[in-house]
Amino acid sequence: MSRERRRDNRATIDWAVLVRDTGGIIVADIENISLSGAFIRCNVPLETKKRYKLHIMVPNHSPLDANAEVAWLSVKCTERGIPPCGMGIRFTRVSKSDREIINGHILQSPRS
Repeated sequence: MSRERRRDNRATIDWAVLVRDTGGIIVADIENISLSGAFIRCNVPLETKKRYKLHIMVPNHSPLDANAEVAWLSVKCTERGIPPCGMGIRFTRVSKSDREIINGHILQSPRS
């Protein structure tokens, strides 16, 4: 069994996110988040190493903005290998105030 090498704590969440690039906007869901990145699911696989603008919809809060790139894609999108696809994204820019909001959710999240 492989051991995950995450350096940051994560919070399990269910937040919508708008993923924007020059081709338009894709609606996705964030399953977990850390200060360095997140795991998202959407119906359109995103390109690895490509940069995206994220608008993260935090419940009872204004959207958070971040720049990110796709670090890795799920090999099997679902049991049948079709969307929704899972992706690990790495934040490349998040404001200090938005990082504090993310960190607050991480600190409130139960540890597994």
